[in-house]
Amino acid sequence: MLNFSILVFNAGSSSLKFAIYETQVTGDMRLVIRGVVSHIGVMASLHWSDGTTGAHINVEAKNHQQAAEWVLDWLQHLWPFGSLLERLVMVAHRVVHGGTFFYSPVVITEQVMEKLYSLSPLAPLHNPQAISVIRATQDKLHKNILMLAVFDTAFFQDLPQHSGYALPESFSHAHNIKRFGFHGLAHQYMMQRFYQLHPRHHSHHGIISFQLGHGCSVTAISDGKPLDTSMGFTPLEGLVMATRAGDLDPGILVYLLKNGHQLDELEQKLNHHSGLLGLSKSSDDMRELLAREVYDVDAKLAVDMFCYRARKYLGAYMAVLGGTDTVLFGGGIGENSPEIRKRICADMHWCGLQLDDVRNQQATSVANGTLISSDSSTISVYVIAVSEEAVIAEDARVAFMRYPENLI
Repeated sequence: MLNFSILVFNAGSSSLKFAIYETQVTGDMRLVIRGVVSHIGVMASLHWSDGTTGAHINVEAKNHQQAAEWVLDWLQHLWPFGSLLERLVMVAHRVVHGGTFFYSPVVITEQVMEKLYSLSPLAPLHNPQAISVIRATQDKLHKNILMLAVFDTAFFQDLPQHSGYALPESFSHAHNIKRFGFHGLAHQYMMQRFYQLHPRHHSHHGIISFQLGHGCSVTAISDGKPLDTSMGFTPLEGLVMATRAGDLDPGILVYLLKNGHQLDELEQKLNHHSGLLGLSKSSDDMRELLAREVYDVDAKLAVDMFCYRARKYLGAYMAVLGGTDTVLFGGGIGENSPEIRKRICADMHWCGLQLDDVRNQQATSVANGTLISSDSSTISVYVIAVSEEAVIAEDARVAFMRYPENLI
């Protein structure tokens, strides 16, 4: 069977990741190239790598649509070694919120797009961006290229009902309010990567996985199934994040509404001006806050609250799992900040968790599956370099097997 290629687009709030995988329906996938357009709308730039070489390029991208158009043109025409889209048969798009409509990869139709538009208010930092990338891809590529959506919420589709919300039926059923969970692709990847490294642990095993980046979440996993996760009906719940508040007394919002604040203002503040940025008053960059916390009390409070909230969830999910064997760290902060990992795991000797300072300091995102706990620790702690694009491509490959008429 001929090789074919899958292009993956992963739209973030201010970035657009992409990757091309060469695959066969029954064969292994090979990464051809991956990259990310960062700082979309400000001073956008592309960083790409094919595993041996790479570079930074300035990009004209005021929004995600322009970023996608630029990437597609570059892959087709500007790539220095010829077109990388010659064998392309499908594009797989990460969509954050699938709501109650989508629990598995789906071929994108206009009916699907209508549902994605309706879900945008529940994930305002991500779903609209993904939609604009899908539209740009549809406009730029041949109509015979299959378009699929892969959903971040799918991993959590079978969460226990008791992990949800204690609301009256007039709210929960009438408005489909439930704990959807997010970062499912990242948590799924960390779990699968751990099982690849330790196949004997695939059953009877409790894992707590942290995805710490611009958005942050933590998940409790038992025997390969998530039992609880910190994000809920929307991605606002849970851990302190770069610009999102995380857990919040809903009475605060009722109070603010009664005292003259408007819904649009609250949505903007909670999504874009809270979290690390709101606490520090100046930055949502953890590296910058760590550098400033010695002399900046606001920066110190932001870092302290970030780590405290994460450690609180770590203890809570140990109770959910009845104890845990493994803790996994992924995401930009989780993979690259030894100091944050150290603070989250501090003073956990009571449960047998202890980091090795040297291992923790040396572990970075380039080492995919690095042990950072001490030999005496009864709980193993690993750093896992997350690749959501790999999960998306594999899900798309499997889904593609259902459409043999599209094979070239």
